[in-house]
Amino acid sequence: MKTISIFILLIYWSIILFAPVISKEPKLIKTENFIQPIKKPSK
Repeated sequence: MKTISIFILLIYWSIILFAPVISKEPKLIKTENFIQPIKKPSK
């Protein structure tokens, strides 16, 4: 029982620690692939 609770706590803490890192990764990928529009020539 003790080893199972320690294992569950390790998983819990790893989710808490890595959740912000995982959530930031897709945003970085999207900004790199985003094509910015070229300025339109003035008429």
